[in-house]
Amino acid sequence: MTKFEVRSVWGKLAATAVAALFAITAMAHGSDGHSHDHGKASSRHNDAAHVHGQGELEIVQDGNGLFISLSSPLENVLGFERAPKTDAEKVKARRVVSLLKANGLFAFSPEAQCKRTGHKLYSEILNPHSHGAADDHQHHEDASGHSDFRASYEFECEQPAKLKVIDVRVFRQFSGFEKIEVQALFPKGQVGASLTPKQSTLVVQ
Repeated sequence: MTKFEVRSVWGKLAATAVAALFAITAMAHGSDGHSHDHGKASSRHNDAAHVHGQGELEIVQDGNGLFISLSSPLENVLGFERAPKTDAEKVKARRVVSLLKANGLFAFSPEAQCKRTGHKLYSEILNPHSHGAADDHQHHEDASGHSDFRASYEFECEQPAKLKVIDVRVFRQFSGFEKIEVQALFPKGQVGASLTPKQSTLVVQ
């Protein structure tokens, strides 16, 4: 199997696992007043969900694979939600892109031996035209001036059973985050948590 075929298979597995996580979340929170129409990802990113200082983290562990998706208002990382205009704003945008692409936003139990194998940034501001057929308007600036982004990361763990904790270091890199809501699906079950700068570690088991 070629490297491309392997990545294609992993992408399909991750998408299936994420869809399963979404379905479980919808069932668990079907009466909590939130919309979880996972046929369209944008339903989770409507105006009600667009809260500055807050973000969403979705994690799925599937065999040796680990898939993480971070969604947030652009304000949390950039300080504004429009295309950069001044030289200073353009420099800041480039720095934000570098930080989002860097391999330092998440740290795992050393024993699990997890290494990153891929990443993607979806944002019309930070990465123009990055959306595809499966990506909705949540990555665009809407009529109210709001703009969100999504960053996805793929990891491979040599010892997945030894993954005990995930340290979310997003708070260290981006002070605009005050809280990140986590929905995770691990082999032993679903985990939900609200992370903050003072409590940024997700316990897996």
